[in-house]
Amino acid sequence: MARMTYHVTLSPPPFRGTLAAPFGEGYPVPLRDGSTLTLPIQPLPGGTQAIALLMANQTPFEVETGLAAQLVELARTFAPEAVAGIPTLGLDYARLVARGLGFPHYAALGNSRKFWYRDDLSVPVESVMSAGAKKSLFLDPAIVERVAGKKVLLVDDVINTGGSAAAAIDLLQRAGANVVGMAVVLVEGEAWKPVLGKFSPDWPARVKGLGKIPLFRAGSGGWFPLP
Repeated sequence: MARMTYHVTLSPPPFRGTLAAPFGEGYPVPLRDGSTLTLPIQPLPGGTQAIALLMANQTPFEVETGLAAQLVELARTFAPEAVAGIPTLGLDYARLVARGLGFPHYAALGNSRKFWYRDDLSVPVESVMSAGAKKSLFLDPAIVERVAGKKVLLVDDVINTGGSAAAAIDLLQRAGANVVGMAVVLVEGEAWKPVLGKFSPDWPARVKGLGKIPLFRAGSGGWFPLP
């Protein structure tokens, strides 16, 4: 039976779950501070593989607040001078991280072009969550001063293929930013590493997350993490 509700919880440390497969409808993710983020497992089209689904715009406020607090502490390790958020689901966390760091604002990248936007502040991007949809990533020219010449930290909810992250790095560098790293709630798989490694060999090490999630394959009794 298809899952009918989006249910996610954040439990205090220590981690009390098990990472032994198979998994049923939920996957417990151990986080950096010892707490546990339990996410629903969402089958992908075809039904043979699945992901642990984090939807920032559907997450309970209590969970969002707890994750944001951890992200703020993680962001401090980069000593950034500004924060930029990747649309769409990364914007909520970027805003909360910027506020938590005491910044007066942040730079919200966007996928919707306004009439005053410039071609030199846009790059193409393809999202894994919207397969086949060709989109562009934009930076409003009115807020270039928020990132130009500054150490900028990228914030997103999840990194998986690295396509959106690479586009954001490219765009911010065009605007004169020094992108020092990326903070995410969850790191999914490792396909993003060679993508970001094209900027510099050390870029994959500059991505830090609160937790890691695998992809899953269907098997006897439930879901099994892919290597």
